[in-house]
Amino acid sequence: MTTTRRRSTGSPTGVARKELILRSAAKVFSEKGFSSATVRDIADEADMLSGSLYYYFDSKEAMVEKVLVDYLDSMVRGYHVAVEEAGSPIEALERLMANALRGLVDNREEVTILQNDWHYVRPMEGIAERQRQVETVWLETIKQGIDDGGLRGDIDPRMLYRTIMGAIQAVIRWFDPRGKVAIDEVIAVQTAILLDGIRTAGR
Repeated sequence: MTTTRRRSTGSPTGVARKELILRSAAKVFSEKGFSSATVRDIADEADMLSGSLYYYFDSKEAMVEKVLVDYLDSMVRGYHVAVEEAGSPIEALERLMANALRGLVDNREEVTILQNDWHYVRPMEGIAERQRQVETVWLETIKQGIDDGGLRGDIDPRMLYRTIMGAIQAVIRWFDPRGKVAIDEVIAVQTAILLDGIRTAGR
C-alpha cells in the first residue's frame, strides 16, 4: 500500500509539493524506467533536494504506486459512468473502449510506466486491486452482452477482454496526438474492427 508521511498532508504548500513530486516522478519513470530512475532524478526534475522528497514519500516505490493508483482510480470511475449511461451492453462496451483510448492518450506517462514496468508494479497492492476493478467492469459488461445475445457466446469472456485491451494498449506505440489522425478517428476504427468481430449476426 502506498505510504506517505502524515506531516506532509494538510497545508496547501504540502499538497502542491506532493503534486509536483508525482508529476515529476511520472515523467522520470516513463522516460528512464522504474528500475533505472532514482530519487535524485525525480528531485532534479522537481527542482528540489533529494532529502525533501522523503518528507512526502518513503520511497520511489511509494511514488510510483501513488502515480498509478491515481490514474487507475480515475479510469475506474470513468468506466463505471460509461456503463451506467449506456443503454445496452454493446453501447457500454463501445463507451468503455472510447474511455480506455482517451485515457491512454491523456495519461501517456502512466500508461507507459504500466506497460514497460509491469513486472515491477504488478505486485503492488494498490495497483493489483485497481487492476481487478478494471477487469471486473469489463468482464461484467462482456458477459451481459453475451447473455442478452448481442455478443458471440462461443468465445471466452476473459479472452475477449484481453484481446480488446491488448489492441487498445498497443495504440500508445504508434499514435501521435500531434499527427493527422485524431483520437476520435482511432476510436471509430478500433471500435468497428474489434466489435464487428464479436457481435452476433444482425446486432
